[in-house]
Amino acid sequence: MSRYLEPRAPGAPPIVALGTMNFGKRTPEDEARRVMARASERDVRLFDTANVYGDGASERIVGRAVRELGLPVSIATKVGMMRLADSAGREGLAPERMLRALDESLSRLGVAAIDLWYLHAPDDAVPIDETIDAVGRALAAGKIRAWGMSNYASWEVLEARVVASRLGVAPPRVSQLLYNLLVRQLDVEWFEFARRHGVHTTVFNALAGGLLAGRHRRGEKPAKGSRFDGNKLYLDRYWSDRNFALVEAYAAIAARAGMPLADLAHAWVASAAGVDSILVGPGSLAHLDAALDACARALSPELRAEIDRLNVSATGTNARYARH
Repeated sequence: MSRYLEPRAPGAPPIVALGTMNFGKRTPEDEARRVMARASERDVRLFDTANVYGDGASERIVGRAVRELGLPVSIATKVGMMRLADSAGREGLAPERMLRALDESLSRLGVAAIDLWYLHAPDDAVPIDETIDAVGRALAAGKIRAWGMSNYASWEVLEARVVASRLGVAPPRVSQLLYNLLVRQLDVEWFEFARRHGVHTTVFNALAGGLLAGRHRRGEKPAKGSRFDGNKLYLDRYWSDRNFALVEAYAAIAARAGMPLADLAHAWVASAAGVDSILVGPGSLAHLDAALDACARALSPELRAEIDRLNVSATGTNARYARH
């Protein structure tokens, strides 16, 4: 588990974790079990889920497979985004709700303790002191072994570390964030922050919901059943002329390099400076094998430089507010 909690050593091979958001929704349980068994065979040692994935179905599927197949893996799950049955809102990070959700996750997973528990997203309605106090109670009770933060800015993670120190709570070890060939905001200051403070950075959405797998075309409507079909979050995040132009350019680079676009996307993220581990979220066994093979693929410095030039041409060279 330590490799998923500590910064990756310079020159060390890419570290991969298995994302299970599709399990119980797009991926039926029998295929999910095959995916998990193969991932374990190929030295993936962390399975990442969340209580909100499939409204709890993903946690149940992961827990059953790990127990029944005897898989030597650790489990990460998340709290804060589950839909509340009695309202249109989310559970958030109020202490009582967090700790109740933790017990529910433990029950669904069928484990006595969770290896890595994430705060899934910021909750501005709850003081961070109260949230971290609840994390401390979970740690003291032995219900979680480590904790992290997902979808938080660098200043929010730093604030959490300061508060945790004041409260005598172990600091967050990991941050899970969005990063891919289309969205590279972590380059600006996150990676340097994480390096200086020893925070492990794990990233998700390497294929941008399938856009970087070449599954969608400019001017066409999202395919039925795809991640973009009726999904406002993903449409707002990625469905733009700017991104389609970049996808077309990256596809040309991948073709010249003799690899599928999805392989380029996975290989680039997995080996990016600052990325300690990458989440792959396959919907099938074939997708898993392709993703793991791609993550192990080396990219030449010349190819990475070409990608960087393309990124600059798309984002501009605006001056940064901090002079580094």
